[in-house]
Amino acid sequence: MKKHPSVVSGLVAAALVLALLAAGCGGGQSAVPPSQSVSTTTTSAPTSGPTTTSNVALTVPASGSGGFNYTQGSYIEGFEFTANNSISITKLGAYDSNLSALSGGSETFVTVPVTVYDISSHTRLGSVNVRASDPPTGVYRYAALSNPITLSKTDTYAIVWVSLSNYYIASPTLVASDVNPAIKYVAMAGYGPGGLTTTSTMVEPNWFFTESANGLHAVNYDLGPNFMFTTSH
Repeated sequence: MKKHPSVVSGLVAAALVLALLAAGCGGGQSAVPPSQSVSTTTTSAPTSGPTTTSNVALTVPASGSGGFNYTQGSYIEGFEFTANNSISITKLGAYDSNLSALSGGSETFVTVPVTVYDISSHTRLGSVNVRASDPPTGVYRYAALSNPITLSKTDTYAIVWVSLSNYYIASPTLVASDVNPAIKYVAMAGYGPGGLTTTSTMVEPNWFFTESANGLHAVNYDLGPNFMFTTSH
């Protein structure tokens, strides 16, 4: 028996509604099943952390530093300084005349101790032995500290070496800009009256030829040790 057209139309319409509901398109329903949700991932630009910059305390050129290679014994030599910025000393260096263009530079570089003291508290902060096999930077050979030395901006420090038989630069002609602006050069540092007491062992310096009283003559007294450091930005 044939169905009435209105019945057929009603059945077709009902079938279409059911099909739309099954497909999730009816009644304003979301096409995503209720048990699921749409997740979005937002990728933000990476944030950069603090950067560090390596520096050297004193810039001493291979040529043009002035002065001459010299030794007349084993001395405590170096310089007293304060920190203008928050810095960490990472390497201690010793002058090697074989790396310079000054006359009379040929020598057998011997292993020498280099030490940083906190003069304010009379504390030895760190020490290395610099060897002829240590890598050079400029006219210095540097050895890394086992632990970096973080300096405060309130204390006064000194870096010194025991020169032993090694040459140092006597009477150089550095200028103020050769001192890194992260530090303030305070004085030439030595040991004993006039800094002239000889020693083959490391001791804290107790004689200071100050920049405040002597100007650049203090910077240009003798050059022996140096240091490298990092600053955080």
